[in-house]
Amino acid sequence: MVQVGDTTGDVNIAVSTERVLYQVDTFRLHAPSMTVDQARAQPARLLQARYAVADFAGRRTELERLAAWRDDASTASAFLLHGPGGQGKTRLAAQFARLSQERGWQVFQARHASDPAPPPAEQPSATADGLGEVGPGAGVLLVVDYAERWPTAELLTMLTDATLQQRQTRVLLLARPAGVWWQNLAYHLDRQGLTGDALPLSPLADDPDTDPETLFTKARDRFAAALDFAGGHNVIPPDALREDPGFRQALSVHMAALAAVDAHHSAVSTPLDTPERVSAYLLTRERDHWQTLHANGRVRTTADTLAHAVHTAVLTGAVPYDHGRDALTASRTCTSGQADEVLRDHAVSYPAASPNTFLEPLHPDRLAEDFLALNTPGHNVNGYAPDPWAATAPLHLLAAASPASPGQVAETPVWTRATLTALIATAARWPHIATGPLSSLLTARPELILQADGGALTALADIDHLPTDVLEAVDAHLSEYRQPDLDPGAAALAARLTPHRLATASDTAERARVLRRLEARQWNAGLHHQALATGQQTVEIWRGLAQSHPVAYADLATALSNFGLHLRALGRHAESLAAEQEAVSIRFRFAQADPAVHNPNLAESLVNYSLHLAEAGRHAEALAASERAVHVYRQLVETDPTTYEPGLATALNNLGVILAGAGRPGEAREPTEEAVTIRRRLAQANPAVYEPDLASSLANVSALRSMTGQHEGVLEAVQEAVTIRRRLAQANPAAHGPDLAGDLTNLGVHLAAADRRADALAAAEEAVQVYRQLAESNPAAREPDLAKALHNFSIHLAATGRHEDALDATEEAVTIRRRLAQRIPAAYEPGLARSLGMFARVRVELGRDLLLALEAAEESAEIYRRLALAEPVAYDTDLSIVLDVQADILDRLGRTEEAMRIRPPRP
Repeated sequence: MVQVGDTTGDVNIAVSTERVLYQVDTFRLHAPSMTVDQARAQPARLLQARYAVADFAGRRTELERLAAWRDDASTASAFLLHGPGGQGKTRLAAQFARLSQERGWQVFQARHASDPAPPPAEQPSATADGLGEVGPGAGVLLVVDYAERWPTAELLTMLTDATLQQRQTRVLLLARPAGVWWQNLAYHLDRQGLTGDALPLSPLADDPDTDPETLFTKARDRFAAALDFAGGHNVIPPDALREDPGFRQALSVHMAALAAVDAHHSAVSTPLDTPERVSAYLLTRERDHWQTLHANGRVRTTADTLAHAVHTAVLTGAVPYDHGRDALTASRTCTSGQADEVLRDHAVSYPAASPNTFLEPLHPDRLAEDFLALNTPGHNVNGYAPDPWAATAPLHLLAAASPASPGQVAETPVWTRATLTALIATAARWPHIATGPLSSLLTARPELILQADGGALTALADIDHLPTDVLEAVDAHLSEYRQPDLDPGAAALAARLTPHRLATASDTAERARVLRRLEARQWNAGLHHQALATGQQTVEIWRGLAQSHPVAYADLATALSNFGLHLRALGRHAESLAAEQEAVSIRFRFAQADPAVHNPNLAESLVNYSLHLAEAGRHAEALAASERAVHVYRQLVETDPTTYEPGLATALNNLGVILAGAGRPGEAREPTEEAVTIRRRLAQANPAVYEPDLASSLANVSALRSMTGQHEGVLEAVQEAVTIRRRLAQANPAAHGPDLAGDLTNLGVHLAAADRRADALAAAEEAVQVYRQLAESNPAAREPDLAKALHNFSIHLAATGRHEDALDATEEAVTIRRRLAQRIPAAYEPGLARSLGMFARVRVELGRDLLLALEAAEESAEIYRRLALAEPVAYDTDLSIVLDVQADILDRLGRTEEAMRIRPPRP
């Protein structure tokens, strides 16, 4: 559900859930006013983008790019504008909003439900749940600031709602980074048929239409007017604007201009030749304001205590009243008995943006981060005395109710994520924050990173000044298993730590183990190309060691098995089979010599090997390997169920898949059902680790129940699988998107069996969209899946009477599968035969091109005859079906005697 402001009936927002996810308000196109006294008391307020004191400058190229996106013919699309804080994203968005309104577009802003509402004086109050119907005219522009801080699923909900508008809708996203979170979002946008473009915002200093001196001069004049200071034109732009790279951002130049004007009027001779000194000057003026308020009796709180409250507010962000009291007490700003008064006094200087929140932070963000840094001991900026209290404030603020063990999340306050975000952003520019408070916090409480997201973890890994031991402590709290929200960041952290680990490794074997840790993180994050390159290095190291130390062959086998999985994920099936075959061969030798030690590894390799064999069409060998894996795991479980039940479940699941592929679904059900039972129990205890496996088994068991005529629970099982996969894929589509698409394909089959044909068609179409995008970036691995999805999609299209569309889908499936079958006949000829049969059937139903249909049916039948000679149980039924289609075509062509000769007997 969304709540909306007074938008005069311009947008129709859908009700998505029972919980309010986001708010939609009219975009404020006119800057609020500020009195001269307010500006003089707190000059830094003039820097806030919402006041738009400094004139907008430059950005002609960016505005043209945005205008082209807005005026495109597409119905709905999203655009990401990203860059560091202070780069001018908010001002550019506001200028674009104004220009769009002039062209007839209606402009709104969306904010997450957890964000405070705009001030009542500047924004009409929210209405109930919905808005009126969309009126005539141009489209709707929706602006979303801090988009990277939204949960991905909720941002997707908002974007999905945008597609429901009855006219053009554009969603402009503003964010600092454009890393993994944007890649994931763009993946989902593409699946929903939405375009998603991105533009990195370069420093305004690089804009050909302006330069730092001109930007400074124009801002100087506007600030002097706002402050009513005469003689502002006498302030000369400092040489540092050209020399110091810190002045390349628009905000840093504006800050320099404001500080210079204020210092000139106050006859202060402090040097303002670096961004740090500029911030120190402006923050000193803030402190002057706090002292004045206390001196004239407007607040009872001293300037020192107010400084602590402002520092705390930057770390927590705006929070409800009770949380504000708790934060002030936790940070040791004041006692609980003083907290009410400090909250009220803080609000005098920093009024809340919402009537329901307190501790409004200092703005703009860059100045707030500078305040954290300058207030904390460790910097060398002259003229701004740090406060020893600030060094430990974050640790006190995030004191846990209970300690946490590795991989577990301790109970922490509601502002934990905001505090981490603020500290990490500040540490990126201020080394002493990285080596001081952030390091102290993460050394004492490394598990806190589990409450962040992959973006925060990635940003942490990018901070050069963080000590390695701090990063190691954080890494130790990351699970070795998949954690969809954190996997991309975990891979970035592993990449950061690997050079150090390699350099300090005691020997070659230790270096191989370091690479294995990196490889595992890359695999979990879905970075298959990177995992393959790392895995290849690992194989080469162990192969070299094994030549002189035969015991290293055991590690070589592990490396080969993992390497085979990476090759398989990238569609290099022949190479993956060879790697896995070598791994199995090595482990057989070791297991014969010492089964107690080496049987676990042998069982693991047999599981992987059986899958590779099945994909190569070598079903008999695959079945033998799979049954051996189950047998070994059962022996292991008898002595240590906790350790080996997950492996047994995997072996049972794969055995079911292989039996079904060999045409023995009845026998496949028992091991698959057993796998579901084990995995459900494991997932209840540790869902983050075992839910993906449970989803896999649920999808398989639903298919097998249907194949064997037991329809009870079929639909529920596959729907549960899709629910799990969709949640995982939202967090990490690269790792979980393929599985989601496979489960959607199965869901479509079962919905059709339940006579829910429209729902079946929708599921099958979504599966095609997912696989099509995956195949664009990785055709070798995903084209077989795309062909299968297209084949199923064509069946659903035909069932709903859309034969023309079904023909297009099945023709594409045939094209892909013919190409694949030419390379690896044993693996892909069965699929080609199925799609050729569908190709023929659709043409029969259309009554068109019957000779082409006959040719396809004959080719399909010929393939099935060859396959049935080797595996009659698996292919005799398929052969009968396609022969029946071939006979129907012959009847239509008037070749009745031929039809009678080949038509299978009716049951």
